[in-house]
Amino acid sequence: MKFKGKSFIAIVLTPETPYADWFQEIDRIIARSPGFFIDRPIILDVRGRNIPIDDLEELLHGLGQRSIRVMGIDGVAGSRLKPGMPPSFSGGRLTSDVDVPEPATKPMANGTDKAKAAAPAADEPAKGEQAKQEKTGPDAKAASRRKAARPEPESETLLPGPASVPNGSSIVITEPVRSGQSILHPDGDVTVIGSVSSGAEIIAGGSIHIYGALRGRALAGVAGKDSARIFCSKLDAELVSINGLYKVADDFDGTLRNSPAQIRFENETLVFEQLS
Repeated sequence: MKFKGKSFIAIVLTPETPYADWFQEIDRIIARSPGFFIDRPIILDVRGRNIPIDDLEELLHGLGQRSIRVMGIDGVAGSRLKPGMPPSFSGGRLTSDVDVPEPATKPMANGTDKAKAAAPAADEPAKGEQAKQEKTGPDAKAASRRKAARPEPESETLLPGPASVPNGSSIVITEPVRSGQSILHPDGDVTVIGSVSSGAEIIAGGSIHIYGALRGRALAGVAGKDSARIFCSKLDAELVSINGLYKVADDFDGTLRNSPAQIRFENETLVFEQLS
């Protein structure tokens, strides 16, 4: 038997008292960027807090209610943890803060037409930071289906989004979406003329059309539209979601990878189809 190490990026959440206010900030994150916490490793950092185990249990319960799955707890001895709690976790090197997308600004109506544009902006810093962790053992593959939380990432600055062209209830992004960028348009469709890089995110109230490779995340139908669809010229996504139902890359049909594809919502499942 051989064991291999694996280096990865984890999001570190640092709770602060009063916890009710901290959870309100988490809820604001969840309200802005659906899918931000989905399929991402989360570390809960309680170092130097001497937190009672009952309070820690309440924190974990509150995070679980928000679909935030904690993989480890930094700053508490494993012998103090109750059965069923995430394991004690230590080590790792802190990296830069996580960027948080700002909701799209809606221009004032002019006559009967309302132009809608989406662009990311700077956001308030939240109580999270990225940490690089190392683990041993085989990779765990999660195939899940659940309602996506609506998060707002934690950061101080966000890369400016690409130029967009308002078009009724939809927007058109006229250049590729780079890693770290987030396009949020909860009022209609989003069309990208170019590729969506790994680490980028497209969030739309309606359908998503990508005339290029989809390598990041695409979350359609966040306004509750089962009829929303995702279209791309090349499917190589990290995650796709329609109306909160999602699949990660490990769950995709291998025959469709790197092929033109559409994804639709049908009978509480996501259906992947190749485009001719």
